[in-house]
Amino acid sequence: MQVLRSLLFLAVLLPSGLAAQSRLTRDTEIRAVPDGNIIATVQSGTSWRTGTARSGFTQITLEGWIDASRVGARRDTFPASIGGAGTLRLRADPSLNGRILGVFEAGAGIRVLERKDNWARVRRDGWVLSSTVVAAPASTGSGRPAASKSAAPRPTPTKAASGSATKATGASSEAAAEPPPQANPAGSVRADSTTTLSAAPGAAAVATLAAGAVVEPVARDRGWVRVRLEAWVPESALVPADSSYAATLTAADLRLDPQSHRGRTVRWNVQVVGLQRADGLRPALTVDEPYLLAMGPGGENAILYLAVPATLLDQARALPTMSDVTITARVRNGRSEPTGAPVLDLLSVVRR
Repeated sequence: MQVLRSLLFLAVLLPSGLAAQSRLTRDTEIRAVPDGNIIATVQSGTSWRTGTARSGFTQITLEGWIDASRVGARRDTFPASIGGAGTLRLRADPSLNGRILGVFEAGAGIRVLERKDNWARVRRDGWVLSSTVVAAPASTGSGRPAASKSAAPRPTPTKAASGSATKATGASSEAAAEPPPQANPAGSVRADSTTTLSAAPGAAAVATLAAGAVVEPVARDRGWVRVRLEAWVPESALVPADSSYAATLTAADLRLDPQSHRGRTVRWNVQVVGLQRADGLRPALTVDEPYLLAMGPGGENAILYLAVPATLLDQARALPTMSDVTITARVRNGRSEPTGAPVLDLLSVVRR
């Protein structure tokens, strides 16, 4: 009888300790309580631990990584919250390249599980409409399905001359799949037709948005939506927006009047000699600061020191000796001692 009572006791406890793994079938709003305030929105296809169901809602546990600088003060019963203004992305990994799982609303209460560099792993329970939830494979707990140990590696896709994927050779006769497209940010919208982008509601157009382009809405005002768009353009088509930009400034100009040109922004075509480290003989550079030794700009036979920030160091290392590049840089010193070479802080560099 004692054994039977113990088994019954365990049967009552186990369901609360073992949460099911479920997948969301569409972009879904997470609420603090059933039919309560929205605290987050998560991506379609992500998998999460789910618990009890009530009044058409299912409890869900969100877990992932956020920018640690946005961790705010205690809120209600939560030891921390999403600080600042605007939404905050929840990612699968502590990296800007980490897959976006969803976004938290500002002010949402959270629990911080750990910190890693500039990232914080957080957890928050909420409620979703039960109609958006379906059973899913076991998950890692951060919105990603766990890998199956018995799954065979997917064959690498190859393309025929016509551009279509060829079938994988060997025992499998299935066609090799193309990599899945990158997920759009939660809550993103698509242009239904070609439209214009304006700097403000009712202002003149600054660009054209093609039909089908996906953008992320960040604010709404009187029938207008402010959107965020990530795209690529050739660097050769751009000039600095800095008001100090001088299109015709030369290295000779810098040497002749080094004080008045300090802080000016230039875009030059130069030739890179190589990446070096500064020593004590170049006082305009910090000792051991990386810099590109370059010649130019254009046809000028002038020596330039281009100080390289940490964000561009890998790109600078990859430049072959004597390569022709286009740089954008800000003048640090128009005439440095003892050589008289201008010193500029590198902002961007692209091979020509």
